Amino acid sequence: MNLRKIAKLKGAIKRFGRVAVAVSGGLDSCTLLKECAKQLGPENCLALCAKTPYCISSEIATAADFCKKLGVAYVEEKFAMPRVLSNNPQNRCYLCKKILFERLKKIAKKKGFEVLLDGSNVSDLSDYRPGREAAKQLGVKSPFEDAGFKKSDILELAEKLGLEKSIRLHGANSCMLTRFPFGKKIILSELKKAERAENFLRGLGLRNPRVRVHGNLARVELQEKDFELFLRRRMFNIVAKEFKSLGYAFCALDMGGYRKGSFNNVQGK
Repeated sequence: MNLRKIAKLKGAIKRFGRVAVAVSGGLDSCTLLKECAKQLGPENCLALCAKTPYCISSEIATAADFCKKLGVAYVEEKFAMPRVLSNNPQNRCYLCKKILFERLKKIAKKKGFEVLLDGSNVSDLSDYRPGREAAKQLGVKSPFEDAGFKKSDILELAEKLGLEKSIRLHGANSCMLTRFPFGKKIILSELKKAERAENFLRGLGLRNPRVRVHGNLARVELQEKDFELFLRRRMFNIVAKEFKSLGYAFCALDMGGYRKGSFNNVQGK
């Protein structure tokens, strides 16, 4: 582990004194929260979790359980579907983060925490993340990014801190809005249907699958290493049957495999 990065991270956290951390149940935010609790004490940390109609339910449950075990005060703030996101605009990430962080900052301040942190890191800079701009505009601090941490550094720190395996090995996830094309009117029941489809795939042993929705067609993206598993176990029929029961008329396996934000460059109807 890079000692310079670690020293920079620890120094920044200690200077903050008391922190609120936006947690999602994923590796980055959970690792950051645990390091903050280690450096400052759990009593000087506050975990804030935004529960939206397009978040992944299992990750919210993971965040709540993690904070309880860590002994950090946890606040779960429920959000209705923002009107500005109802048609899945291309700048949805910016608009969403602006709405979420504005409210989380107010909650943090009301509880006596002036600093709000998130788990953004250097690896995020190579991806399309307009939400980063919203966070910076609102003064949200990103100590991992400032200390030069990449995803691999965070994973190494998570192992050192003893984060449970289920969090360490859980692949990076994005909100369920990314499963639909830009400009698509978002229907809450469709969000849940796509989430159930992905949960079914995970239950088959497939890690971090994506179900991209094109009307009544579900396009499945898999990690390259999962293609062999999918083929070896001959999952075609069982997946097609389950997806049909969920309401999809067609189910297709994307030969291009999993791609971050695959709707960013190619639109589907």
